[in-house]
Amino acid sequence: MGIVKRGIQFTRAVKSVGRLRQIVSVLSRHGFGDVIERMGLGGYLPNRLLKWTEVGSGKNMGIRLREAFEELGPTFVKLGQVLSMRPDLVPEYVVEELIKLQDNVPPIDFEVIRSIVETELKCSLSDVFLEFKKEPLAAASIGQVHYARTKNNDEVVVKVQRPDIQKTIETDIQLMSFIADLMERYFPELRVLNPKVFVEEFFKSLQFELDYKIEANNSQKIAKNLAFIEEIYIPKVYRELSTHKVLVLEKVDGIKLNDKEAVLNSGLDLKKIAEVGARGFLYSVLKFGFFHGDLHGGNLFLLPDNRLGIIDFGIVGKLSDKSRDQLAVMVWALIQEDYETLCYTYADLGSADTSIEFDSFQREVRNVLSPYLGLSLDEVNTGRVLIEATKVAAKYQIRVPGDWMLVFRAIVTMEGMGRLLDPKFDMITLGESLIKDIVSVQTSTQRLTKELFKVSREMFSLLEVLPRNIRWGLRKLARNDYAIEIRSPDSAKIARQIDLGARRLSRALLAMACLLTGAIIIHSGAGATFNMPFDLGEASTFGSIFLVIGMWFVFRA
Repeated sequence: MGIVKRGIQFTRAVKSVGRLRQIVSVLSRHGFGDVIERMGLGGYLPNRLLKWTEVGSGKNMGIRLREAFEELGPTFVKLGQVLSMRPDLVPEYVVEELIKLQDNVPPIDFEVIRSIVETELKCSLSDVFLEFKKEPLAAASIGQVHYARTKNNDEVVVKVQRPDIQKTIETDIQLMSFIADLMERYFPELRVLNPKVFVEEFFKSLQFELDYKIEANNSQKIAKNLAFIEEIYIPKVYRELSTHKVLVLEKVDGIKLNDKEAVLNSGLDLKKIAEVGARGFLYSVLKFGFFHGDLHGGNLFLLPDNRLGIIDFGIVGKLSDKSRDQLAVMVWALIQEDYETLCYTYADLGSADTSIEFDSFQREVRNVLSPYLGLSLDEVNTGRVLIEATKVAAKYQIRVPGDWMLVFRAIVTMEGMGRLLDPKFDMITLGESLIKDIVSVQTSTQRLTKELFKVSREMFSLLEVLPRNIRWGLRKLARNDYAIEIRSPDSAKIARQIDLGARRLSRALLAMACLLTGAIIIHSGAGATFNMPFDLGEASTFGSIFLVIGMWFVFRA
């Protein structure tokens, strides 16, 4: 089955051989020629000597990888941005470079934008908008943003998806999957990272980002969840003007949080805004389990009256009830410096194998986090501490789900931006009461009663079928027609070997029989003819036929 799958991937790759050549060429020019050769892709280089011509020799791998991804376009830029959120998989110095990845793409011609919008809305621009600026506010890899005014004179931004971007991404993902398969085959040390699984998850997340209706739903859901925090502002979505490829949002006028000088000179109560942002984030994660997954200074705005504006909900994270409980326990364990609980929670979270050396894992986590011991919480970046612990967990084959890394990275970002607004910013202390509430709820009578009811229901279902299953089991034992099946990872291979051996033995026996028969006929009946209902010719000819058949079986065996 694996051979068939690789064959299908190879066929798809051949269909996109031009793009594959481009990918291989760019990676080689940026110093990854040895990797290309090891995977057997050197033949796709337009010039075999090209792999030795490295761009910017002397640059570290992070810089070279970032520059290669920027050159390769939208899918690879997005891949780099996702990898920048996975410091458990990628070295820190590479993460620092991938964070800098920017969409460096030329704007789409306005007539193309007009055509897409009018096709999606099934009417002309003038039927919907009083004004639609030709010059874009921003041009990104997946979409382009324009300023417009609706018929009601509302100022809006119109996000328009690039033409054929879906096809481009699908082609690149197929090639990424092909390359990931080669990486697992030729770089065994990378198998623990599951490159193919990572590519599959990456494609799923991109599919969501390519559907603007999903982004609109994300925005409205988070706005509803945080409606009780009046200082948080999420722009209105114009659903009647939005489709899968066009998204119309209320325009936000404010100071971007990545404009440090403007922020510090804004005259706003920065400490209050930092607290508002922390409350909104913690409630999104711990209470609702649905949060903004791409927080950075370009997506956050300072608004009048000390409000905080949030935009761009294409990437979101989701945590189940159990995951939210686990996160609260982990943060509480950090506050209490309870590393045993922290490690057990990691092991449970990552579905750790029972064979891991837990004492060694706990000791290494303690050693890595020991520099933070004794520091006040406003001196510690909790997200970075959790990421450091996650790196240790990865060494012990404890794989933390991607949504958790979104949380950890968002905590790092929120604490960094919070301390820009307030040097004494301490997000964990601000959320301590919420964390305490969640931890206490886990041991509350109401929660225990709920869990007991679930367990009781499962036990009742089990008891309902158990007598019947035992009765049938005893009946089978009494008939003495049962068998015990033993499975092992090598059982299929052993079965194939046994089957192959039996076939070869059968052919060998048939070959021996035919050869002996032929030899006997030729030896005892040379020159004689057989008196048969049909003419078999000379005995030597008949014997020769047996010899030929016998030799055929010999070669088949």
